[in-house]
Amino acid sequence: MTLNTTARAGLAGTAALAALALAGTSTAQAATTPEVGVASYLVSQLAAGGHHLSTTFDGTPYADYGLTNDAILALATTGAGQTEMGRAADYMVANGSAYYGAGAERYSGSLAKQIVMLKATGRSTGALVTDLRGLEAANGRFSDKSEYGDYSNNLSQSWALIALKRSGVNPSANAIAFLKSQQCTDGGFKLNPGDTGCASDPDATSFAVQALAAVGDSAAATRGADYLAGKQQASGGVGGGSTTSAVNSNSTGLAAVAFSVTGKSANAARATAFVKSLQFGCDAPAPLRGAIAYDRATYTTKLAAGAPGDQENRSTVQAAFGLTLQPYVSVTAHGAATAAVDCSTTTSSSTSSTSASTTSSTSSSSASTTSPTTSVAASSTSTVTGPAVVTDGPTGDGGADLGVLAGAVALIATVGAGAGAYGRRRK
Repeated sequence: MTLNTTARAGLAGTAALAALALAGTSTAQAATTPEVGVASYLVSQLAAGGHHLSTTFDGTPYADYGLTNDAILALATTGAGQTEMGRAADYMVANGSAYYGAGAERYSGSLAKQIVMLKATGRSTGALVTDLRGLEAANGRFSDKSEYGDYSNNLSQSWALIALKRSGVNPSANAIAFLKSQQCTDGGFKLNPGDTGCASDPDATSFAVQALAAVGDSAAATRGADYLAGKQQASGGVGGGSTTSAVNSNSTGLAAVAFSVTGKSANAARATAFVKSLQFGCDAPAPLRGAIAYDRATYTTKLAAGAPGDQENRSTVQAAFGLTLQPYVSVTAHGAATAAVDCSTTTSSSTSSTSASTTSSTSSSSASTTSPTTSVAASSTSTVTGPAVVTDGPTGDGGADLGVLAGAVALIATVGAGAGAYGRRRK
């Protein structure tokens, strides 16, 4: 499957263009794979930012270490852009303590993701695994040690299990049991352990499924994947939690991996097709090519603007895993040193759809396995935009990781603890 070059037609959504898609209209298609497209985009963003990605708070840019780690892991799974990936990883080694905590402070989710990144890129974890194990309480929960409070949740619990398993350490029975205790009766997992009741969160569930599959608890993992399958739309897309409930590429990419590790190949294929339908292709302005939009409305807006923003970075780094279906416990840097979208060589291909308004299960599954010169008709998705999912660190209105940025005290005083809800990144 190549970069989607029919997306302008898909996003227009007119009856005439839908009819053309149904008729199998020929289109020019470049032979760049979606994975290489993602890598090309992320390489350009990282290189332009000094080998890291940043976020802006009150007009001031800050290095976003969590997002940078996500980008590194995304490059590792694509198998391209490995030179820039290495430079970014070196940057994170040099600046890691500003991310996961300096001195006696440690943020469990950030620390665990740093460990996974280091293992994925072949770098030493040093004493970080020991530090992570030291954050486990008697009941098995991994909590933060910080003067700003404990922002740990079930995302960080899942990351901790994945990081330990990736490091060759079997998580304790209590740590596994604690995560399993967060599973609701519908099979999903709630986001925050302290919440009353049990409201399942799709994104927290996707991470919990990966973690439990990694430690060999297939029964709990499958129940979680069953819950996600019930949330999957006809388009193949999956929505997130309360602030990201509409279908989006982030949540779908995460769910795709959860489907894959539990043997739900048809669901995974449909999710992959949805992610591909939101990737900017050769008909988009060069700065956008290879990026994956958060949703259809964002795709339309960014295509008109001609340039990406912070949201495209966030959606691309997580949606990328919906293309490769690699779990975090095994993703490993490999492949080509560079990455570039090639729009010079085109071939004639056709697309078809069984529905003018949505991509059916059958057509989505078929699209995910088509030849390198066949494109996918754009899916009909929600027009409601929302914030991309963050997978570690307390966050504020500006998207900055509070407590781990320079000037964190001032940021927390400005934003307030209530706005720093761990687990959601706002625009």
